[in-house]
Amino acid sequence: PLDYVFFACIKESDSGWKSIISNCIKIFNKLKQKDPKTLKILMSKFHFERRGFKFKEKIFSKPIFEFKNNELRFRYLREYIETAYKIKKKKMPKNKVIALNKLDSFLTNKSYQKRFRLNTGDIVIFNNKFLSHGRTKFKINKNSAQRSLMRVWVN
Repeated sequence: PLDYVFFACIKESDSGWKSIISNCIKIFNKLKQKDPKTLKILMSKFHFERRGFKFKEKIFSKPIFEFKNNELRFRYLREYIETAYKIKKKKMPKNKVIALNKLDSFLTNKSYQKRFRLNTGDIVIFNNKFLSHGRTKFKINKNSAQRSLMRVWVN
């Protein structure tokens, strides 16, 4: 995966829209300690859809958690996984669905998250190998400029 993600806030939202970064190393360690069966599933290959890039193959397979060069790496986009299985016309095995549900419960647990608001002019850089990112809901005020965020991936 791309190693670093840069977010630059060009225009903040009128309300809501906090950035969320989850620590996947902590999640990995908790699964290793408390639920090794789920971790083993998450370390098996899942199908992912490729989006935003032009490749011959639209689907690729890799684990969500893996070690590469003795370094833990994390890659997870549930929508891309579910879409990949639809494209392949395969049903995702039930044990993988359950493992993804457990992973989602960790990712949405505030004890594994850091939440913050990006204001106009703010920039945040984070390692995309073991941190996941998302955002809270936000409202768009039709009478003012919409929020604008620039994202850059660097390998």
